[in-house]
Amino acid sequence: MKISRLDLDGLGSPLAIANCIHVLESDMPMVIPVEALCNQLDIISVENFETENFEAALVMDVNKAAGSILVAAGRPRKRRRYSVAHELGHFLIPTHMPGPGHGFECSLDDLHLLDVKERDRRRRIEAEANRFAAALLMPVPRIRAGFSPKGPDLVDIVRLAAEFDVSKEAMARSYVEAQREAVAVILIRQGRVIRTYRNEQHFPWIVPRVGDVVPAGSIASAYELQPGQYSQVEECDAETWLSDRDKRGVSVLTEHLLAQRDGFAMLLLHAELGEDDEDDQDTVLRSIR
Repeated sequence: MKISRLDLDGLGSPLAIANCIHVLESDMPMVIPVEALCNQLDIISVENFETENFEAALVMDVNKAAGSILVAAGRPRKRRRYSVAHELGHFLIPTHMPGPGHGFECSLDDLHLLDVKERDRRRRIEAEANRFAAALLMPVPRIRAGFSPKGPDLVDIVRLAAEFDVSKEAMARSYVEAQREAVAVILIRQGRVIRTYRNEQHFPWIVPRVGDVVPAGSIASAYELQPGQYSQVEECDAETWLSDRDKRGVSVLTEHLLAQRDGFAMLLLHAELGEDDEDDQDTVLRSIR
């Protein structure tokens, strides 16, 4: 690698920094050598650390001249890789400065934050570090190059997660965002929604909230699959997941389920959007008024 932090000077956004790294190191393999990249960008060491207080941490001097990353010992390799990329994001994003006398200590919940418009500063910078980590480990052009021609599919997500050496959930988030179709992924445990990821540009708002019971009309409410088994792709009523207003714009909504261990499951929603005459009429009326 030839990249240095001088090459990133003047860049502020998580995506701009990650994209610049990929432009300058265009021959990096599919599995990004994140620790080697850290060493190239003034991270002195990446070490395991026996702790239950955080998932990963960044220790650095006040001027960000150099830093070290600590990762909670015993974590799966794929989670560790993402955690390291997250902390590298904190190090490279110029506005990410901890309070006096503190480094960054990031919890597992922090690694799931995605709203970069969050008003709370701490939550916002954690979301920005996640945005960087995803763009570094799973750049959109590479994900799109791996799309199956048959359309959105959970099998694609699992295959791409293995190819990029990231977790299924991390790939699901990036896969949804990279799609040009209306898709969403819902993570479920013991019959309840625990996280939702949707393509915000195309997919309507999902009504059931985190913590809610999976709607009875979904195949995920009652299934008899073993961990690792997929359901058939099945059509469901749009009202199962969408509001009365949003469902009018959906001509077909399908579900595809992957059963996982310990009561977890991953559900892919794919909406085929149709024209909504009532909404068109409302738009005309508003313009007349």
